[in-house]
Amino acid sequence: MPEDTQTAPKKQSSLWEIPATWEDVRGGISSTSDGIVAWGRATERDIQINRVRFAESIGIRPESVVTLEQVHGADNVRVFQKDTGSGFLDPATRLPATDGSFTSESGLVLMTSHADCAPIFLYLPSKHAIGLVHAGWRGTLAGIAAGAARKLCREFDANPEDIYIAVGPMISTVSYEVGADVAAEFVREFGETVVAKVQGKSYLDVFAAIIVDLLRAGVKSARFCPRPPNTFSDPRWSSFRRDGDQAGGMLAYFRLL
Repeated sequence: MPEDTQTAPKKQSSLWEIPATWEDVRGGISSTSDGIVAWGRATERDIQINRVRFAESIGIRPESVVTLEQVHGADNVRVFQKDTGSGFLDPATRLPATDGSFTSESGLVLMTSHADCAPIFLYLPSKHAIGLVHAGWRGTLAGIAAGAARKLCREFDANPEDIYIAVGPMISTVSYEVGADVAAEFVREFGETVVAKVQGKSYLDVFAAIIVDLLRAGVKSARFCPRPPNTFSDPRWSSFRRDGDQAGGMLAYFRLL
């Protein structure tokens, strides 16, 4: 069993991590080398083994994790110690119908599952609070990023200018062809810069749309980390667009020390 990180946290060892300058927090995401971690892509037992192994590698206890059903919506929920253990080893116990969570409680681990969709890390050091969001194109179009920032500020009586943002590995524009109808919706909502037109085809920049959404919510541009790696073009990351049902998924995690 992994050691108790509340008393002796290990150094995280995931391939992609949040900035080291973010104090009193740890966060990152698993890679394909960590095995299949998405429910339904292997036997439940094999997925449980891979999840526990990954948890051990980053020094967290499975019973400290909170996971979400993830329905490609825009809802965010505040979570507490009573919610820990939700869904990490049993998908039936995930918190229902939500794609984002936030907390101010140390030792609790926020976790989301990804395979091209963006993991958005929200860090509010002034209130010792964090949030983690799963943002696909539907959730992004519905404003999940800005909604998470606003809710974080409401819950903790904070200013959006105090929020820091990092976005983990996700599919990039060059790899993300979408239909004309989806492209048109994004242009209407976020402006023409979020869609690239190449030889009559539309390529969606979800990262740019997330940034526009967060800027509208009052997050300062100086608080954003650089563009993340492209899941589609790098085999170290899981990509549903590239691998279909063979994509094993990735686990993003975020915790307060």
